[in-house]
This record gives sequence, C-alpha cells and structure tokens, in this order.
Amino acid sequence: MKLLAEYSDSDGGLLDGSITFPPGTKVEKTLVLIKPDNFRFPNARPGGVIDLFSRTGLYIIACKVHRMSVAQAMEFYGPVLDVLKDKLRERSGKLLRALAEKEFDLKLSAETEQQLGEVLGPINGQENWEQIVKFMAGLKPSECPVDRLKEPGSEKCIALCYTGVDAVRKIREVLGPTDPSKAPPGTIRREFGQTIMVNAAHASDSAENAAREMGIVQIAENNLRPLIQAWYSRK
Repeated sequence: MKLLAEYSDSDGGLLDGSITFPPGTKVEKTLVLIKPDNFRFPNARPGGVIDLFSRTGLYIIACKVHRMSVAQAMEFYGPVLDVLKDKLRERSGKLLRALAEKEFDLKLSAETEQQLGEVLGPINGQENWEQIVKFMAGLKPSECPVDRLKEPGSEKCIALCYTGVDAVRKIREVLGPTDPSKAPPGTIRREFGQTIMVNAAHASDSAENAAREMGIVQIAENNLRPLIQAWYSRK
C-alpha cells in the first residue's frame, strides 16, 4: 500500500490516453458511483459490484474514494428535481383525492384532483429529491448550514471512470433499471439493489452527462496517498 501511495503521485488520477485503441475507434468515457449503501458495514459488496461491471470488457482509468458534499450532491442530482416534481404531480393528486374521498366521504372532480396535484407534486418532488441528496451526502439541503454545504459528507462512495467502445450503453446494461424489482436477473441492481434509491450504483446515461458528473466528483483528483497515510496513522 505504501508503494501504491508513492507512485500514485505520478500514475494516479485520471489516466486518460493510457489505453491504446485502433485508429478511428469511437471511444467513450462514463462514470460509475458505487453508492453508500454498499459501505454500511464491512462486506464484499463493492468488489462484487465492480466484478459484475468487468463483464463489459471496458477499462477502468480512474478510481477514487469520494465523500460527496451536500453542494456536490445538489449539483449532481439537480436535473432530477424538476423531473420528480413533474412525475409526482399526477400521483400526488390521485392519492390525495382517494384519501379525501375515503376519510371525509367527499366526491372530488378530476379538475380538483389536478389542482391538488399541482400543489402537492412539487412539494413531494422536493422532499424526494432532498432524500436523495441526504442518501448520498448525509444531510438534506434544508438541514445543512450554509457554511457546511461544501464540506465532505458523511457518506462514502467509490467513483470509477470506465472507457471503451460504447461504454455508456454497456455499463448501463450491466447495471439494470433504476427499480431493482424490474431489473433482469444477473444485473447489479437486481443482485444488490433494494429500492429505487438504494440501488447499489449510479451510471451516467450519456457521454455528455458523464463529463458533467465526472467534473462534479473531481474524478481526476488523486486522493490515494492521503487515504493510505490516514489508514497507517490509525495502526
């Protein structure tokens, strides 16, 4: 480990260009996050997840242990917020209409259901989004003091950059759908996931998003030496 730490200064970080491909090959890079649910207690799950990703035949050119700050999680999952608000409008309206009709013996119109959804959907979407941020960083944005937004969070993940031909699609096929219950057998989320949020790993859905997400988690940062030094200092 000490030898790895020593050479990490020159051979760590993002090793872009370290793999040679035939001329004209369309090569992609994509990001994978091994999520915090894999690190709740000492176990072999992180290695098991990486083993399944190895089926793709892609190359790992960056790897770092990362504790996402609340600010990073907010930026990383920022595009999800509006999606959740829109998605939960219809569901929130239907649920509240059914509840009101059952509890208060009311008959509500479809128009009222829609109005309820317009009010409650964004509220529920915001709460769901804050739960995602908390899962990744340890605190909800609404609970985090402003002066702590950029501090490393309490939750640990591993960030990996894979490269190769058709990397985005290959990684996402092995990962499986967001909902583990709908993922095919043998996929990572089926084997290791529990819920839509606690689903073992994240993978970028496009090369463009991969570039954005890798910038947020600073995939090129080499933090191996301080991690190893901190480990030895505890012994």
